[in-house]
Order: sequence, then C-alpha cells, then structure tokens
Amino acid sequence: MIGAVGYKVITLNRNQKELLQTMNTFTKKSLHVALAGLGTLAMAGAADAVMVNPNGLGQVLVYPYYTVRSPAGAGVANYNTLLSIVNTTTSQKAVKVRFREGKASKEVLDFNVFLTPRDMWTAAVEPDGSGGAQIETTDKTCTIPSFSSGVPVAFRTGAYEGDGVKDDSVDRLTEGYFEVFEMATYAASDPLSIGAKHSGGVPKSCAAVTDAAAQIAPLPPNGGLFGGATLINVLTGDAFTEDATALIEFTTVASYFDTGSANPNWTQTNPAIGAAVTASGSIVSGVFATGTLDPEKASTMALQKQSVNNEFVGELSTLSGTDWVLTFPTKHQFVDETSFTPPFSSKLDKTGSCDGASLSTWDREETPVTPGGPDFSPSPTPSGFALCWESNIISFKSTVGSGIANVLGSGNSYTVSTGFTNGWAQLTYASTAINVASAGVIYDPTFLSGPTGTSTTFSGLPTIGFAVQTFVNGTLTDSGGHLIQSSYGGNFGHRYTGPQ
Repeated sequence: MIGAVGYKVITLNRNQKELLQTMNTFTKKSLHVALAGLGTLAMAGAADAVMVNPNGLGQVLVYPYYTVRSPAGAGVANYNTLLSIVNTTTSQKAVKVRFREGKASKEVLDFNVFLTPRDMWTAAVEPDGSGGAQIETTDKTCTIPSFSSGVPVAFRTGAYEGDGVKDDSVDRLTEGYFEVFEMATYAASDPLSIGAKHSGGVPKSCAAVTDAAAQIAPLPPNGGLFGGATLINVLTGDAFTEDATALIEFTTVASYFDTGSANPNWTQTNPAIGAAVTASGSIVSGVFATGTLDPEKASTMALQKQSVNNEFVGELSTLSGTDWVLTFPTKHQFVDETSFTPPFSSKLDKTGSCDGASLSTWDREETPVTPGGPDFSPSPTPSGFALCWESNIISFKSTVGSGIANVLGSGNSYTVSTGFTNGWAQLTYASTAINVASAGVIYDPTFLSGPTGTSTTFSGLPTIGFAVQTFVNGTLTDSGGHLIQSSYGGNFGHRYTGPQ
C-alpha cells in the first residue's frame, strides 16, 4: 500500500488516470496522513516528476536492445528482432520511433507512427544481406514516411560516419536499442484522426495523415503506451523477450516533429524534475534548475541505478551461457568527442566512452569469488573494469566448466571469467557516477517528507536491460526414435539498487 501511495504522489497533477491503478483500501487515518505528505510534495514540485512506471505504461518507451547479429559467425544464424507498440488509450497519438546503434547511440533510422485508439503497431528488424540491418512491416497503421507492406527499409550509417568511434562500417547497424516518444494526441474530430482511424482493419485515408496536418492542432500527450520485443534465432532455437521501460510525466507540452528531426529527445523533459525509488524503498525527487542539461539530468535521474543484480549460468554439461544487456539510454546527451558531463566520466573515442564499474559474484551456496575478483577480458582500461558503449553486453564464462560465451553474438561484449559455473552477480558503478540536483524531496514509507537540502546527489548510471540464458543439448532422440533438436533459452529482468 505504501508504494502505491508514493507512485500516486508523483502523478498527482496530470491526467494520467489511464496509466496507474489507485489503491482504495486506505484507512481514514492513513489517508489523512498521506494527504499531508502529498501537500508537501506538491509544494516542492515533485508531483510533475518524470519517473519509470512499474506498471509498464507511459509517454516514453525505451527498448533495451535490438540485434540481427549471429553468435555462430556472420550470416550463419542471425537473430531477428520482432517489436510491438501498443496504445491502450482512446486517444489518437503521434509517436516518434527512433533506432540508435549501440556504440555511440547515433541515430540509424527514425519515423513517425500514428496510433489510433487501442491500436497496435508491429515490425521486424532483420539482417539486410549485406552485413547491415533493415526493418519491415505488414502493419496497416499510418506512418510518415509510409511503409510498403513487406518491403524492407535499410538502416543508415550517415549519422555516425566520421565520428569518434572511427568505425563507419555497416556492422554498427546490427545492434543497439530504440526509443518511442509520444509527441501529441489529437481530437477524434481532427481530420488527421479521421483519416488514420481503421475501418475493417484498414485506415480510412493515410493521405490525410501528413506532417502539415499533424502540426495544426496537437494536444498534450497522455501516456498509456506499452511495448515489447522478441530476439528470435530460428536456427539456434532461442527466443528472448524484453519489455520496454516506460516513463510517465515526461512532458505536458504538445509538440510534433517531422521525420528526421533530432526531436523529441531527452531535452524535452518538462518540467526538469525527476523521481526514482531508492535502495530503501522510498521515493525521492530531484529538481534540476541550474543549467542547459537540466531536462536530460531529470530523465537520467529517473533511470539511474547504483548497482545491477542478476543470475548467471555457464555449465559445460548443458552447454549453457549467460549474457547481460546493459543500456545507458541518455548517455549520448552527456558525451561526445570533445567533452563529457557527469554522471558519465569520459569523452568518446575509438575505444568508446568508458565508465568504471566493479563486479562481485557468488555461487548458489553463498560462496563469494576467490580473492582478486572476476575480470572483464580484455579489460577496457589498465586500471580496472569499465563499460564503454551505449549498449553493453556482459558475457559470463566459467573458468572451471566452460559453457557458451557471447550468447547474443554482440560486437559490444565483455567476457567475464567468474570462477563458478552458476550463481549470481552484482555490478556496481564507480563512485564518480553522480548526478546533482539543485534540490530534492524524499517521500518515505512512514509518510514523512520534506526537502533534502539545497542540493541532492544521486548515484549511478541510467540503466535498463535484462539477462538471457541459453541451453544447448544438441540432437536428442524421442521415444519414437525421431531425432529432435533440443535447445532453449530464457530471460530475466535485472534487479537494481536505486540512486540513493
């Protein structure tokens, strides 16, 4: 009950009734105390704070990873990424869909999708046959530019050619992550809404859905989006799913941006206030009002984590393997070839933009790793561990019973030698990863709330992701003597320690 009150606090001042369930089981006494806490937070502005919605619906969706790579060598057994975006509301929406490659988060494709009420849009990211990636869809929902059913559109290298990574190859297109920003809603009577509305499974007239029409009468976003993706490899028998991370309270401003615009992005967070769940379970907000990066810092705070926890398995007997996906979705707003801004700690060059981390592992019986700790191999920096890309893959490999390494076939992977065949691990970011707000408010489980001081520090890096495990038993014989392929996999969401 306490947590539900906290989340409702953060969304008090906006029309998000379609997003969050509200508990109605308070006693009168606890409700009165809670309302007193609401008043304090509202005065501090936290009721308009961007934050991750644990219920999975939001204005902004970030999908941690896409891939068309092969763990068995180029062109041998490539993954495809199947994706969906769902509008749970009764509103017509214009959303920006943007794919970013995984090294420096340069845009490789963007387009606009016009989701009608209760609509769902689907597509597939596939290898393009020339070492790159492409997307295709048979969905009939209106888009700008328009897709021809079943005709692929290639991802583009132009945004990263000549950048600090010094890699202009199409291989950079093959993995990364993607984001969906709700830009605006439209009245049911708007000609754009009428044209986009499906009848018999087909929009009435996508010709009426134009950039010019979308600019005339946009209304504020109201959230209610969710989505997911499946990383499927038919030849290896693996299919891993991921949920998009959903952010609410991102903005109250209606805006529409043409395809190709760098907007919307994290600079549109409005107001520049973030909120997150702390390690102790409290909700804390940060007010950012001192510089040009304030909007990005607010959304970063909402995504910030001090540490990441998950399991691993790497047994030889089952040919099992584990990869962790760790994506930093706002990093590109703070890092370029000439400078960096905290919470990130280095500028971009051909080795990436590296941020320090430490990794601790335990087996399933509480045993910690042997002295010296597990290592990234090769270590990106002489002095210790670091994660250097925007989308990073940590691949676990046992030193005592080797299973499968690099399950996803990533080019942004780090191999970790664990000393165990199975167990769990905790990745902790360096103490230099900090994000400082001009003020903050804490709302804790005892309903005590108030300013935390003239400035508030949040620790860690903005992180989303998941872990995948695969098991390969080769060819087996069933009871009827038939040969069958026996391989399977599963995925696990990360567990985190919050920013305070």
